[in-house]
Amino acid sequence: MPKFRAQILWIMIALLAASPLAALAVPADEPVTLSLLRLLEEARRANPELLAARKRWEAAQARVPMARGFPAPKIGVEWESIPRGTVKLNKAEAMYSLVQSLPFPGKLSLRHQVALSEAQMAAAGFKQAEWDVTTMLKTTYYDLFLLDREVELQRQQQVWFDQAVATARARYETGAASQTEFLRAQGEALQAATQVTVLTHRRQAMGAHLNHLLNRPAHGAIGSPAPVELLPVPSSPEQLLQQAEQSQPELAVFRAASERAGHAWRLAKRELWPDLETMLELRNPAMGPIGPWDLSLALVLPFWFWTKQHYGVKAALADKESAEAAYQAVRNEIARRIHEHWHEAAASSETVALCRDHLLPLAEQAVASALAAYQSGQGPYADVLMALQQWSQQHRTYYEHLVSLEQHVVLLEQDVGVPLRPAHHDTASMSDKGVTP
Repeated sequence: MPKFRAQILWIMIALLAASPLAALAVPADEPVTLSLLRLLEEARRANPELLAARKRWEAAQARVPMARGFPAPKIGVEWESIPRGTVKLNKAEAMYSLVQSLPFPGKLSLRHQVALSEAQMAAAGFKQAEWDVTTMLKTTYYDLFLLDREVELQRQQQVWFDQAVATARARYETGAASQTEFLRAQGEALQAATQVTVLTHRRQAMGAHLNHLLNRPAHGAIGSPAPVELLPVPSSPEQLLQQAEQSQPELAVFRAASERAGHAWRLAKRELWPDLETMLELRNPAMGPIGPWDLSLALVLPFWFWTKQHYGVKAALADKESAEAAYQAVRNEIARRIHEHWHEAAASSETVALCRDHLLPLAEQAVASALAAYQSGQGPYADVLMALQQWSQQHRTYYEHLVSLEQHVVLLEQDVGVPLRPAHHDTASMSDKGVTP
């Protein structure tokens, strides 16, 4: 019996020393703590998807000045009065010409507006790509944090179940417990040990995903995320919607696409007007640049407008109306997502507060009570097992909803286009560091 009491005492000490919100058992080879801000900075530098989006934006910017230029001029030579029956060009009269097409007024400015809208779309697309990578990195970071807490809980459970096995063996040998109780304790201990191995593999898979976002080798070492604090749900859905109207990059893409379609429609209507083509000819080069000159003017008529330009206008109008409808649809979708994620975050916040303030202390008291009853022989092992499982489940609920809260805030940041946590302001957006759509 003294051996049995000593084992129960060790279980009690382990439970009472573990605070519900304190860090649980940490392995001796604990990796370096991960910094979310540093991970975001590294992703901004190294992620190849961001690099590709930036280059698309730079290419679209470079095409803006090209849209202002006139069509390329044509330089030609013409030989007149070639002697009959010969190809003696030196006996012919040479004439040099310069031909320049002049688009109808307004066409070049509209082409410039179309190219400018495309550059704005590329800039907003680059910012959207940045938010996509940022969102994936943050959600992966919080998933990794949750897995680490799961591993710690399982390791702590493994310690408890190993001690319970020793206690059940001692009671079985003294006849105070049945063989079924002893075998059940062994089974729970084996399950806890296996679950630690399973969670370790899942953590390695999560680490590979994080390394992928950082453009690192897939199986590179990954540290442990820093503790996550319970922070309030940001702002309100109405205020977030107002911010999204100004900052949301996906909305900016569709807004720029709508503007581009409007410019393209007006340009298509201008294509119904004729362009001017000028030609300047020098007749006798031997007389020098002051020799006789010829000047010709011609109109480039959209003669087949009823089968070409007319349908171009109809197509451009349909594209314009489609882009406007798509823009409104995206506005509605973003409003839906903001309301959904905000209310999900609020629900998770309430659950975390409930666990922290009430459920975790109650679960700890239940474990202490069940162990005391088991020690005195007045309670079965099943009560101890149930109390330990409930204690672990309350911790899981606490951490799961804490991570759910932060991940929904991350999704809100993506839907609004601005950082919503003070710690994230330093790496808010590449567009805030010199990239302006």
